[in-house]
Amino acid sequence: MKWPNKITFSPLLFTLLIALTRIPFLFFGYGSEEDAWALPLVAERIANSGVYEVSRLPGHPFQEIIYTLIWNAGPVVYNLITLIVSSFGVYFFIRILQFLKLEWKWATLCLTFTPIFYINCTNNMDYIWACSFIIISLYYLLNNRLLLTGLFLAIAIGCRITSGAAFLPMIVYLATSNQKQFLKSAFQICFYTSIFCFIIFIPVLKEYGLTFFTYYQHFPTPSFAKNFYKGSIGAFGITGYLAVFIFIIYSLKKLIRQPELLKSPILLLALSGIMIFKIAFISLPLKSAFIIPILPYLFLMTAILCNEYIQKTGVLLLIIACFFFGINLSDPLRGSKESALSYTFNVSNQKVVFDVFSGIFTADITKRINRTEFSESIIEKASLINQPTYVIAGWYLSDILVLQKGRENKLVEYSYYTDEQKLDSLKSNGINLFYLPQQNELNDLRFKNTFTQKYARPF
Repeated sequence: MKWPNKITFSPLLFTLLIALTRIPFLFFGYGSEEDAWALPLVAERIANSGVYEVSRLPGHPFQEIIYTLIWNAGPVVYNLITLIVSSFGVYFFIRILQFLKLEWKWATLCLTFTPIFYINCTNNMDYIWACSFIIISLYYLLNNRLLLTGLFLAIAIGCRITSGAAFLPMIVYLATSNQKQFLKSAFQICFYTSIFCFIIFIPVLKEYGLTFFTYYQHFPTPSFAKNFYKGSIGAFGITGYLAVFIFIIYSLKKLIRQPELLKSPILLLALSGIMIFKIAFISLPLKSAFIIPILPYLFLMTAILCNEYIQKTGVLLLIIACFFFGINLSDPLRGSKESALSYTFNVSNQKVVFDVFSGIFTADITKRINRTEFSESIIEKASLINQPTYVIAGWYLSDILVLQKGRENKLVEYSYYTDEQKLDSLKSNGINLFYLPQQNELNDLRFKNTFTQKYARPF
């Protein structure tokens, strides 16, 4: 029997195979972020009341309303929907590369095995939803189907409002690819996007008016070291960030040798997308996942400028970063579990761990497990309380409220953070006051005063 020299895949089969690599990781709760646990709570309230409510400002109505259709289905179904949405994004990314007659397998593998992309294909957060719909809108832009471009860009904005920045690279593309029709095409996309956005945001406007268009940041912006980590190793891993560095250096060298490539409208779209979303991240660098919108533009650039050997090397380095050589938060409650080959050190007063056998992706899975185990221990402890009790739960609040359903102790009330006036009133009424680990410090930081330990004790 003669084996084929090269195995060929259709885009659909390739997308399905990638999806299969995510399925085993859908079973570890809603995610490692507190916002991931807030989503099912809000979906339940919307479904039962018929009144829209944001899970957090400025609202993510498309995703939030979709989840109301399966509000009580549990984390696996929530995460599976994200995986399905991400698979559409991957499929249309391949279609973009095919349309441009570029080799698509390696750039697609780079995208899908970037650790922060991989992580957010397996939870219920909105990052991959928004990214996938941006990719779909780009596909229809290239095919000059402007109504669909506006529709999917509006859906992306309905998942994350910052997705509106994707309109700017589209303008760059239109201005350089079809100058005669530039103003007409730009106006059409803007018009269609605005109309569909208005429809999607009707529930938000109805309940909040224009005040929804805000973002509450109660805590100071983290230090430069933390922000640099989030935008580099936290998103790509050590070896993955090396891959990105190689891509960028190789691309720059090629552009220096062949500056005429900068006349390519699609390359200008990719470069402007990278710059615009990088500026957006620098402006608000709170989470590594804020890097995600950069990825389709980055790997589109890679497919255009980097040869197959460079791309294959990048795929290998990114896969390694998912599972090995991770630098992660060291915390017994919300950090990742450490292997025998790990080393702990301090950066900006924060304990971090370098772990040979835990990459960025696998660390996130263990964080999800740790969050659930800790929240379950709080629920079990609370079940034994027989006096009125108030607990400042902070970033564990949503996890506890979701996990305790059917097991609530009516004597125990949990809060997010609480000001001094209310704590004083509760204590005066004989309520026992407690706080979960580290939440006393954050409660003080939230209200810019030092008072929590005056009223409450560790739980």
